[in-house]
Amino acid sequence: MSKSVYLASFLALILITFSCGENSEKKELTREDYKASIKQMEDSIATIQKDPVAAAKMPSLTNIELINRLVAYYRAFPKDDYAADCLFKVHMKYGELQAHQNAAAYGDTLLKSFPNYKNRDFLLESLGSSYDVYIQPRDTSKVRYYYELLLKEKTVKSEKKAEIKARLKYLHLDLFQYIELQNKSLAKRK
Repeated sequence: MSKSVYLASFLALILITFSCGENSEKKELTREDYKASIKQMEDSIATIQKDPVAAAKMPSLTNIELINRLVAYYRAFPKDDYAADCLFKVHMKYGELQAHQNAAAYGDTLLKSFPNYKNRDFLLESLGSSYDVYIQPRDTSKVRYYYELLLKEKTVKSEKKAEIKARLKYLHLDLFQYIELQNKSLAKRK
């Protein structure tokens, strides 16, 4: 049996074990139960990703299962600091899966539920660039909204703020047109 088939079988067994108990009574899961389940899934994905061949064959359902576990933690403990990390991971996973609308929705939930989240600057940049590049039709009002929030962050360096301000100045151009404009500007300086 190949390594990826073995791992997929192992993951299926975990799913069955996690979702079905030996008796029909539902056990109240603790924070530690949820966290252990999430860590188990993250470790399985990390193991698969070490092998490029196995990683290329990894089904999206594996990532969806991790997303489901992260969302389950957030729903069970919506005020917990770890729930904020779960929302952030969901945002990132959906981005990896090219489900940018879902990524944006969970990013917004994170901003609303945890306005002082430790990675807020990274999240705002991710949301702004998603609306700038990936989410179609392109919504410049959303791009402006997230980038202007990002400009207010104290953790953002002045060089980054200058880049953001320049991008906002030419927001009428899509990112590729903007890059082309920058390249022409650089060529003229030489």
